[in-house]
Amino acid sequence: MKKRVIGYLGFVLLLFFLCLPPVSAETGYVSDMLLLTLRSGPGSEFTVLKTLTSNTPVEILEKGEHYFKVSTNDGQEGWVQKQYITFDLPSNLVIARMKKRIGELEAANKNLVESQSPLMESMETKKKRYEERIAMLDTSLKQAIKEKNGLASTLDQIRKKHEQFLKQSADTVRIVDENRTLKEENTRLSTELARLEEEGNDFLKTAMMKWFLAGAGVLIGGWLIGRSVGGGRRSYSL
Repeated sequence: MKKRVIGYLGFVLLLFFLCLPPVSAETGYVSDMLLLTLRSGPGSEFTVLKTLTSNTPVEILEKGEHYFKVSTNDGQEGWVQKQYITFDLPSNLVIARMKKRIGELEAANKNLVESQSPLMESMETKKKRYEERIAMLDTSLKQAIKEKNGLASTLDQIRKKHEQFLKQSADTVRIVDENRTLKEENTRLSTELARLEEEGNDFLKTAMMKWFLAGAGVLIGGWLIGRSVGGGRRSYSL
């Protein structure tokens, strides 16, 4: 399709260059509103070959001081007064060429539009497809953003729970350390209590022994005193 478009553009350019005057020979035109005589020589004394009307194109073959040697479209050569030759393209020829060129350009443009019609339809189809694709991508992007926000919220909750867990773990470690300290202190106190109980038992045994010995001593002393007193009485009776 692109090659066809380029081909039509090339055709239009070719027509444009074909409309340009040839550059190999200089062309002049008979001035407006004039009947110019073509003579056999450069002067009024020469024979008149024909009459040229306004805007007649002639090819300049030779330039003289007052006359130009020219050739007409039918190949006839002669001399004309140079003051009545203009090198500006006559307005009627300009208009005619412009109309012709406009017609050619309109035809080329019509062909170009017709050739581009399938291309435009294809481009419209592709545009619609791209718009649908963009809409799908936009929907996917919005969904991804929504999921991202949800994941961010979940992550924030997990982070808070993690921080709370770390805090609780720190409290647990502290409690475990305190419990271990209390157990150690309890063990120490239990050991001290056992030692004190053992010392108390030893002291009680010692005290009981002392009381027992003291009581035994009192009894023995009383018995001895009784015997002494009893023996004296018997001696006194005799």
